[in-house]
Amino acid sequence: MKSFSELQRRLQAGHIVVTGEIAPPRGASRAAVERLALGLRDAVDAINLTDNQRGLGRMSALGAGIIVRQLGLEPIVQMTCQHRNRIALQADVLSGAACGITNFLAMTGDHPKIGDHPDAKNVLDLNSFQLLKILRTMRDEGKFQSGVALTEAPRFFLGGVANPNIERVARLERKIQFGAEFIQTQILFDLDRFRQWMADARAAGLHQKAYILAGIMVVKSAQSARFLRDHLPGSRVPEWVIERMERAAHPEEEGIAIAAELAQELLAIEGVRGIHIMSVGWTKAIPQVVARAGLIPRPPAPPADDVQE
Repeated sequence: MKSFSELQRRLQAGHIVVTGEIAPPRGASRAAVERLALGLRDAVDAINLTDNQRGLGRMSALGAGIIVRQLGLEPIVQMTCQHRNRIALQADVLSGAACGITNFLAMTGDHPKIGDHPDAKNVLDLNSFQLLKILRTMRDEGKFQSGVALTEAPRFFLGGVANPNIERVARLERKIQFGAEFIQTQILFDLDRFRQWMADARAAGLHQKAYILAGIMVVKSAQSARFLRDHLPGSRVPEWVIERMERAAHPEEEGIAIAAELAQELLAIEGVRGIHIMSVGWTKAIPQVVARAGLIPRPPAPPADDVQE
C-alpha cells in the first residue's frame, strides 16, 4: 500500500528530516498563515501547526493545516485532548484527511486555566495514549472508537510527543505501542541526558519502531532563555545557554548559532532521524538555523510510488 504522507516517505527512504513549527494567528488572517508557511518552504520538510498551545485561543491547527496543504506544503496537524471530546477529535481527523492532511500529532495539550480563557471547561475526555489508539483504529480498522464502521477510513502518518528531559523511555515505548509511528521530542539542551535516553531507547529497539525527531528551541535573548527555564515545566535549560546569551554582543545571532550547534550534535546521535525546530514568535529564525547547520538545500521527497508502507 502506498504511503500517503510525504514526511513518511522521506523517513522510510532514510532521509534526515527537518520539521518546523508555527502558531496559527490569533485572528482570521489567512495571509498570516501563508506568510509564515512560505517563509519555511525551502528550509523544512514539514510544518507543525500548534493546537491552542499554552491554552490560548487561536485559529485551529486543522484550519491552518488545510491552508498550508493548499499552498502545496506538508503540514503536521497537532491534535490536543484538553479542549475537545472524542467525537470532536475523530470528526476533525476525518475532516482533515478529506482535505489532504496526511500527518497528525497526538498530544494531551495545555489546560485552559493557564491561557486567556481561564474559566473555560477543561474537557480531557482522552489522554494522548488513548487518542493514538483511537486514530490507529480509525485508520487501520476503519472504525470509530465506538465500534461503528466508517464509510471510508482516513489515511495518515501518526505521531506522538516525548520529553526526554523528564521521562523514561518506558513512556516512549507505550506511545509506540498505542500507535505512534514518529516521535517529536520537547526542546532539548541537556545533551548528556538525551544521549542516555537515546541509549536506553536503542537498547529497547525503539529507534527501529518509530522515527525520532529531536526538538530544538531557538532562543532570542537571555531573558527568553530564563523564561523557558522558569516557566516551561520539563524544559531543563542549562545555565550555559543563559550565560552565552548574556555575553553575546548580538543575542539573536547567538541564539541561532546555539540552535545550529545543537542540531549538528543531535543529528550525530545514533537513532535520531531528524530535528524539529521551534521558536516563540520568531519563525523567521528557523531557516537561518537550518542553513547554519548545513541542512539546506533540502532533498526532494521520494515519489509516492517509490516507497511502500
